[in-house]
Amino acid sequence: MKTIKHIIFDLGGVIMNLDVPKTISALQDIGITDIVNNTGHHYKYSFFYDFEIGKISSQEFIKALSNLSTETPSDAQIQNAWNAMIFDIPKARIDFIKSLKTNYNIYLLSNTNSIHQKKFLDEFEKAQGFKFNDLFEKAYYSHEVKIRKPDEAIFTYVLNDSELKAEESIFIDDSIDNINAAERLGIQTFHIKDYNLLTDFAEFIL
Repeated sequence: MKTIKHIIFDLGGVIMNLDVPKTISALQDIGITDIVNNTGHHYKYSFFYDFEIGKISSQEFIKALSNLSTETPSDAQIQNAWNAMIFDIPKARIDFIKSLKTNYNIYLLSNTNSIHQKKFLDEFEKAQGFKFNDLFEKAYYSHEVKIRKPDEAIFTYVLNDSELKAEESIFIDDSIDNINAAERLGIQTFHIKDYNLLTDFAEFIL
């Protein structure tokens, strides 16, 4: 293992608990069905990804979902269904990240959208009494950067923006596609499986 000075965290599936099928089910309840491919891991419609890179607004996204519905759900119903996948951020993971700040520069790199971002940032601050982004030197969100993983350009952007050397950085994600993209740029990586941040990665880094 090369010298590590910088740790770049993914959010969902690493720090935050997610349940994507819960959103799929909630959307089905309001007449929005058949939105994922046969693997269940990718959306069939490009507007999902356009929203994640800030190409369309939250209202345009809600409108696009509404157009798919066989019913007439309200904007609030659609937004609540879309947010159903967002779960908690366990305190033990927060404390672990805080402990790493003594020896490492900590960053966040997340594929997310403005609706999800508002929900988890608001809920985190209400629960913890401080802002989630304050855990990091800098937090990078795909809809703000206008690029999403696994596009290598987003990793290059982070390295350049925060003046990081790839070989001194380690990227942590639960998606192997994202891991592979980071590795192609010379960034060290750690693939999270089953939320093993506090077991395997803690043992690896400490």
